[in-house]
Amino acid sequence: MSAPEALALIAAGVAIGAYATAIGAGGGFLIAPLLLLRYPEAEPAFVTTGSLTVVTLTSAISSLVVHRERIVDRPIVFAMASVAIPAALFGAVGTSLLPRNVFAAGFAVFLLLLAAYLVWRPTAGVVRSRGRSWRRVIVTRDGARYEYRVPIVQSILPNVGEAFLAALAGIGGGPIGVPLMTRIMRIPHAVAVPSIHLLIFMQSLSVVALHLALDHGGDPMRDVPFLGLGVVVANPLGHWLRRRLGEGFLMRALAIGLVAVAATTATAAH
Repeated sequence: MSAPEALALIAAGVAIGAYATAIGAGGGFLIAPLLLLRYPEAEPAFVTTGSLTVVTLTSAISSLVVHRERIVDRPIVFAMASVAIPAALFGAVGTSLLPRNVFAAGFAVFLLLLAAYLVWRPTAGVVRSRGRSWRRVIVTRDGARYEYRVPIVQSILPNVGEAFLAALAGIGGGPIGVPLMTRIMRIPHAVAVPSIHLLIFMQSLSVVALHLALDHGGDPMRDVPFLGLGVVVANPLGHWLRRRLGEGFLMRALAIGLVAVAATTATAAH
């Protein structure tokens, strides 16, 4: 790999890392299209492995950074992971075993509709959960207090579906997970974004381990060190943007990302 090519990949990693960290994503929905363009002959599973390897690194760094803020709802994240990781592993297997053209069309339409919804309603508002719910109280390092209730039963199936579809599409799941946490699980946006990074790390690490065990490495992995360096450098900037920008702006930015995910999923099926 030439020096200009390596520098371009690092620069791309910086841009992707700052944007993805701010909106609560690992960046897979942007890294996957880049790898598809660079390696047009690579199988989708190989592109997925490279993309999610960078996502794992991004979300690991983000999780370490927000750990000091004490704003991550770990019990909720671990509960989500208990159902999300098995579903994600099934999705990872489906990447190499199932035809994706029909899925891609339906998933792309779903994401475009979700993007339109986020543009129309960029803030979730505060809605009291009905039925059985899990009362949560988070007090951050700077003294901010967040109290909310998470509906238990209503949250299980969406988490399973999100994890399966994200792994099947080769993304970390943040672009779907953040709206899920704020709209369905009723978690405040300020808590949801830092928390999703920990879930993405656990979920992506499991999927990457499975892909590597299935020998789904390949040429796209050659770009991982350079993209990874870029996202690590950009991580502090992403968290600065997360703290400075409001939910409405970040959700509109996420809507743009969802459109990119839809395009990625449709392209990867061919």
